[in-house]
Amino acid sequence: MRGSRLLGLLLAFSWLACAPPKPPQSPVPQFALRGVLRPTEELAPPFTVQQRIHGKYAGGDATIDCVVQLQKGKLTVVGLTPFGTRAFVIEQTGVEVRFQKFVERDLPVEPEAVLYDIHRVFFRALPPRQSDGVSEGQDHGDIVHERWLGGHIVERRFESLEGPVNNLVVVTFEGAPAPVIAPRVRITNAAYAYALEIENTEQQTLGGAYTLEVETVSP
Repeated sequence: MRGSRLLGLLLAFSWLACAPPKPPQSPVPQFALRGVLRPTEELAPPFTVQQRIHGKYAGGDATIDCVVQLQKGKLTVVGLTPFGTRAFVIEQTGVEVRFQKFVERDLPVEPEAVLYDIHRVFFRALPPRQSDGVSEGQDHGDIVHERWLGGHIVERRFESLEGPVNNLVVVTFEGAPAPVIAPRVRITNAAYAYALEIENTEQQTLGGAYTLEVETVSP
């Protein structure tokens, strides 16, 4: 599976599961919407990762294939409908986020919330350790804990310095990067009460000539 189809599949699940629906009767606490988007010009190396994601949240569960791509200073997420057509496109350039949808259904959360988990998995790392063990640091108002074993990261925890005690987000990594990210990743978000099981089925770093065949989001 290549091109726009791969990219589209990635975001479909970000829509359905990576950012689970807001409770219809109760507003989402402000801390639950917190997240960090690092400027895309700071992110490297360029890559594409094809994923299969299984998500469980308060409203049920969902499974979808998906892809995420970083290239030429842009992070792009595209969602597909179950029929293989595009549902939406999210683009981050710098810290600016653009969103376009192609179906009547709205995203259940803000487009930025879809990107928060992507940044937690791929970009919000502490400096690499030289040996196995535990590291701790602060990043944009979060206390970040990382655990390394066998020469690669196995867990990354985020605890906000603001908000109630149930704001923990845990990302676990199963296996060494191959070559971009671990073959399996799990995200557990206590604030939103959801869990994602992510299989990174195909992944590669990219040269400057490779681009996904998707339309650019209009300003």
